[in-house]
Amino acid sequence: MSIISIVILGTLIFQGPALDSPSPKERLAAIEKMSQSGNTEAIATLESALKKESKSEVRQAILAGLTRIGGPKVPPILSTSLGADLDKDVRLQAIESILRFYIPVTDTGSLQTLFNRAKNLVVQPDRQMLPRGVVVDKVPLDAVANAMSKDSSVDVRASAANSLGSLRAKDYVPAMIMTLEDPQNRDHKPVRMEIIRSLGVIRDPAAGPALAKTLRDGDIGIAKESIVAIGLIGYRDARPQLEEMFKTDTRRDIKEQAIESLAMLRDPAAKPLFESVLTSSNDYLREKGAEGLARTDYDAASFIETIKTEKKASVRNAMAFALASSNHDDYINDLANALTSRESDQAETYIYELGKFKGKVPQLNSYLRSSDPKVRARMAKVLGEIGDPLSRAPIEELTKDTNTDVLREAVNALRQMNFK
Repeated sequence: MSIISIVILGTLIFQGPALDSPSPKERLAAIEKMSQSGNTEAIATLESALKKESKSEVRQAILAGLTRIGGPKVPPILSTSLGADLDKDVRLQAIESILRFYIPVTDTGSLQTLFNRAKNLVVQPDRQMLPRGVVVDKVPLDAVANAMSKDSSVDVRASAANSLGSLRAKDYVPAMIMTLEDPQNRDHKPVRMEIIRSLGVIRDPAAGPALAKTLRDGDIGIAKESIVAIGLIGYRDARPQLEEMFKTDTRRDIKEQAIESLAMLRDPAAKPLFESVLTSSNDYLREKGAEGLARTDYDAASFIETIKTEKKASVRNAMAFALASSNHDDYINDLANALTSRESDQAETYIYELGKFKGKVPQLNSYLRSSDPKVRARMAKVLGEIGDPLSRAPIEELTKDTNTDVLREAVNALRQMNFK
């Protein structure tokens, strides 16, 4: 190919007539070509096209493309679109693109916008969270917070509230509380729901009093989300309210959510209630009773016999957690074995707490030498999240492991530890 041909091709790719084509399909194709990771030379051209573009779906594609390109010039452009674009769908895409910029997902196919519903961070049931060590610029955070409180669309405001949680925006908790308590938002349930969920994810105790108020909300959905958020935050001042809800509310789901929240508070004052449900016919209440006692200074020696006859695996795990928490360390083995079971997520949570709050990291490190690669991998993941320096050397050994899952988790664990 001649030098002249290369120059012409470059012109077509970066600022050629396709972006000015009367055909939206051609303009989308041009955006696709330009939107390659690291192609920062295309940012100015795409930004200029964004300002002139009349089709909302094409503007959405430009925002998605800019996020794929990456670089420090992109967040201000996304923030401007979020604050100024007249189309609701474009503003929703701007929020999605801000999330994708800071919380990347594997993206090897064609360019996807929010409304392709492909790997969408906003609507995923399992919330994607900002990786530890990643810093979000103030400009996009301000734009998202402003959208949460002032956007004309309830959908955009709810999406923005959700995103502040995913971005771990602790500095914006006061703005979230103000929006939650604003009387004008009384009828905007989706916004209030997402704020409550995000407050629970961020886990700032400063949100406790506001969430305690919403426990009394007339909307049952709001009250239920508040129950969960209070537990995640660990707001002990709400314990009496939660206990009253557990004892007096006849709805099974409310009772179960109330005791689940109580079990997260680590409040010794709740021990009588936890003990009272250990013989319940409700499996979930027994599980949460044992779990709640594990998070206090309870001596679970009485569980040694009970655990032998308990039929429900999740309840046995909770009892093993309580026993290990009260220095019956042999029961850590029960939880390590459960890492390969259907209750692996439950076991992982308990193991994390044993290491983080009960000083069991040395005992947990020994399972990095398990003969089961699933145990080695899951234990490496948990210990990486705990971040105790005592785990660094044994996790480094796993970077030589022949099992690819173990190797991957070991590398990820060390990366996490570097941010702690």
